Amino acid sequence: MDLEQLRALLAKAERFYQPEREPSIFALGGRGYYENPTTDLLAFFLNPAQVHGLEECFLTALLNCLPNTSTLTPSLRAAPQREVVTHNSNRIDLVLPGDGWDLLLENKIFHGQVNPFADYEAFAQRKLNDGERPLFYAVLSPSGKSVRAAWHGLSYAKFIDAARQQLAQRMLTHPVDKWQVFARDFLLHLENITVEKAMDAKAVNFVIEHLHQINKLTRLKDQVIDALDAKVLDKLDAEVPGYARYTRRHNWKNGPALRYASDNWKTWSDVVLYLSGANSTMKPSVRVYLCDVDETLQEQGRKLFTGNETKVWSEGKNNSILGFSWVLDHFDEEEVLGLIVEKMKLLMTFENGIRAQVGQHTEA
Repeated sequence: MDLEQLRALLAKAERFYQPEREPSIFALGGRGYYENPTTDLLAFFLNPAQVHGLEECFLTALLNCLPNTSTLTPSLRAAPQREVVTHNSNRIDLVLPGDGWDLLLENKIFHGQVNPFADYEAFAQRKLNDGERPLFYAVLSPSGKSVRAAWHGLSYAKFIDAARQQLAQRMLTHPVDKWQVFARDFLLHLENITVEKAMDAKAVNFVIEHLHQINKLTRLKDQVIDALDAKVLDKLDAEVPGYARYTRRHNWKNGPALRYASDNWKTWSDVVLYLSGANSTMKPSVRVYLCDVDETLQEQGRKLFTGNETKVWSEGKNNSILGFSWVLDHFDEEEVLGLIVEKMKLLMTFENGIRAQVGQHTEA
């Protein structure tokens, strides 16, 4: 596979990349947000009489997404009913007793549609409805599909869009309050856990179909990183007096981190080349970590390394690690190698000279 074929593969893969999504308060902590609590909140917002004060925003949005409901009044004659048990001990997720109508809603976030829909329908016709009100059935899911003809399939994407439109219209005439904020955050969370999942099958199929080429691309990436690592080590050997080769490699969130130290140091201080692929244009950064430094050593380290638009921070237990970073606008091999050598020379001065001098002064 030549480079042009790899470029074409990367271009095709672009459509399947999942964007970073804004987190919501509902996603913080725990193991995730499953169907029961999601349906509880849906019931809360779908009830115009609830304390949220959003009136029929969510209910109107839901009815607008369903067929043959344009003449229905968006109000309820009673509160929504959760986990309604049928005569066969099956449970209906949500029943909405409408003003002149009834709606059974099944909420599907993670699982397939293996529900006993026929039992739901029979129970609704015998127990929930007096025969004078129209009955509606809907399945709310990431795909928007239904396995049973009588049940209308509704996608979360369509419902979320409709609900946002209703909330936006309400904001034109009502001041923003906490319930509007909660409602919008709830919709954001639903989008994060459902709309993205609807795309997963296409992404999986793409990866499986092109796994051979992807493996080749991964091997090429590893070969390039190995070659770059070897060039850095050769450069350090040749241009840094007293350097004793020592290297580690980590995979950080957006790319590899190549770490270089001298094998005769007692600390974990090092120079790091971070190749971040977070953006379309890769901007490499060179970092220096001074480890096990007290206030005196930190002051000396700042004098030695600060400058040239340096970013400086402290981390670790008792802030005993001092970090510096220099970000380049683009990858230029000669510039990157030169910067690593420059920082390693300074780090050699710090570890072999300044650290020893400060230690002798402290002991004296």
